Amino acid sequence: MSERTSEIGLHRVLNGREAAAFVITNMVGAGIFTLPAFVRSSTGSGPAALAIWALGGGLALCGALCFAELATRMPEAGGEYQYLSRIYSPMWGFVSGLISFLVGFSAAIGASALGASAYAASIFGLKPEATLLPGSGLTVGAAMAVLLILGMALFHCLGVKPGGRLQSILAGTVIGAILLLTIAGMLSGRGDWHGVVAGERPSGAWWVALIQVSFAYSGWNAAAYLAGEVRDPRRTLPRALIGGTAIVTLLYLGLNLLFLYAIPAGEWEPTIAIGQVAARRLFGDAGATAVGVIVAITIVGSVSAMTAAGPRVYYAMAADGLAPAFLARLSRRRGTPVIAILSQAAIAILLVLTGEFETLLIYIGSALSLIAAMAVSGVWLIRRRGNPPGAFLTPGYPFTPAIFLVLELTAFILGLRERPKPTGAALATILAGILIYLAIERLNRRKEQI
Repeated sequence: MSERTSEIGLHRVLNGREAAAFVITNMVGAGIFTLPAFVRSSTGSGPAALAIWALGGGLALCGALCFAELATRMPEAGGEYQYLSRIYSPMWGFVSGLISFLVGFSAAIGASALGASAYAASIFGLKPEATLLPGSGLTVGAAMAVLLILGMALFHCLGVKPGGRLQSILAGTVIGAILLLTIAGMLSGRGDWHGVVAGERPSGAWWVALIQVSFAYSGWNAAAYLAGEVRDPRRTLPRALIGGTAIVTLLYLGLNLLFLYAIPAGEWEPTIAIGQVAARRLFGDAGATAVGVIVAITIVGSVSAMTAAGPRVYYAMAADGLAPAFLARLSRRRGTPVIAILSQAAIAILLVLTGEFETLLIYIGSALSLIAAMAVSGVWLIRRRGNPPGAFLTPGYPFTPAIFLVLELTAFILGLRERPKPTGAALATILAGILIYLAIERLNRRKEQI
């Protein structure tokens, strides 16, 4: 791999608060307001569901601790792309970048936008599954999701500093709204604490639930993608990654307690708009509408964060010659990878128009778990090269990366047995990335020989 740094042309303007805001808003989105019902159905009981959410938070925190070390050693744009390229080989960096483009960001943006549209549609009394135009096949929900994706893409073309300010505002709104919702709901007296402990005997599908929860926690590494635009990265990045992940874990546990309190054990059904169902029981129709607005804004924040983070991966790949050169072009005035941002938006829109929500979730979670596991395992390898001054060292090493790897790989293997199609598709995407890289390398060698 070229020794040329991938952040050439990017501006280091993000402070610690803004970097942490990207982590928080990237994590808190469609997952926490759409997945609890699916997790509750997969586990069969309230305590088992809470245990999975706690396990997912611990898993994300282990990953954040490891990524904090990797990010301080390689404080450049691109996240896993940088780590896998330098620790293993450019081929694995290319594969991780391809996964980010197709799955980690584009598919996640699509799924989140669909979640936001489901809540927004209900606020205005619309049915997201209704056809927008007769015979078109385009639903109201899909159309709203497409508009959201386009709007966020155009905004983030304006620059990373305006994006950082927006994420700070959204992060503050998200934290305040979730705390207010949780406290007010639990003090309303309209729920039943028996719902927290009630339920059927826990099922054996915990690994499916963990994959689903992994999607909700995805984004704990968001600041690493923007490392090339963060001030004093060796000090700022660990605080942003670890602090943001810890805050979100506590918020998630509080929200799940609220949902279990609000909805009786016998009435849980897999539904996307679980947050609004719980709010209607606790606050009535008016409260449900207000909560729907909060949820929609929260998911918009997640879409916004991913819209900004993903293109930095493609920019880094293009700067190193592993992606089309046009993806590395920056706006002269704003210093933003405009073409990369718009290309990602195009793929996200395509997935919105063709994908199914739950299938997208498992596909996303499975693919990301494999790439994240490989990056985390790199901590063991990079330690052999010595510890440079100022590098953050993972607490609990070597057990912290070991815990992350065991849980992620176990969930993937068992999930492959339970949900073979979306999980197998994730594995096939990785294998396809390897073949594409080998084909490109072979073509380049032929050109050199001519």
